[in-house]
Amino acid sequence: MIRQLTKTLEAVWYAAGPAQYLLYGLWTIIISGTFALDGWHIIFPVVWKLGGVAVIAVTIWGSMKAKQYVILANTLMAIMVGAIYTSCAIMVGKQIDAQDIDLLRGSTQSHYLSLLLMVSWGYYLANLVSRQRIEFGRAGIGDA
Repeated sequence: MIRQLTKTLEAVWYAAGPAQYLLYGLWTIIISGTFALDGWHIIFPVVWKLGGVAVIAVTIWGSMKAKQYVILANTLMAIMVGAIYTSCAIMVGKQIDAQDIDLLRGSTQSHYLSLLLMVSWGYYLANLVSRQRIEFGRAGIGDA
C-alpha cells in the first residue's frame, strides 16, 4: 500500500502521468464545495466531492479500468449537480430583488463555466485512460 503511494508520488514528481488525475480529483473536491444547495439537494455536491476523493484513491491504488469508470461517474455527477443547480438558481432568481440580479447572473455564469470545464476535463481524462488501456493491451503490459 505504501509502495504504491510512493510509486505514484515519484511518477508525479517526474511528470510521468498520474498528476493530471490527482489534480482532477483535487479540483473536483474544491469546485464541488462551491455549490451551496439547500435541503436534500446538498447530497449531490457531497457525492460529487466523494467522487473526487475516489478519483485520487483509484489513481494511487486502483486499476486503469476502475480509474476510467470512476472518472466517468464523477463527470456524470457534475452534470447532475449542474442540472439541480440550474433548477435551484431559477427558483432563487424569482425571489431576488432586481438590484441583486447582476450578482446572481455573475455567480451563475461562473458556476456554469466551472461545470463546463470539469465535465470537459473529465471526458478528456476518461478518453485518455481508454486510449492508454488499448495501448497497454496491444503491448501486453499493465492492467489493461
